[in-house]
Amino acid sequence: MKNLLLISTLLFLTTACISTQEWLKTKPLSFQEGYKVGCDNGEERALNSTIFKKDNTQIYKNNTEYKAGFDDGYDTCYTDKEVDIMMQRR
Repeated sequence: MKNLLLISTLLFLTTACISTQEWLKTKPLSFQEGYKVGCDNGEERALNSTIFKKDNTQIYKNNTEYKAGFDDGYDTCYTDKEVDIMMQRR
């Protein structure tokens, strides 16, 4: 009975999830652009710890949606890439 409940819960949770691409489509274009640039930067940083954030400083400073997207993309993709790297080392 416990297994059936666990399986049912997992199926429910996975069907409620949407892809990052679908989620991004619900966001403003400037957020989407910031997210992509931030994600690329986060992955690059995870692969090479001597690289620092590279953003278009003017847009980053002046556009709060772009900044939010950049920061979200950077954090998400940096963490995901770090996990990938750690899993490959096992």
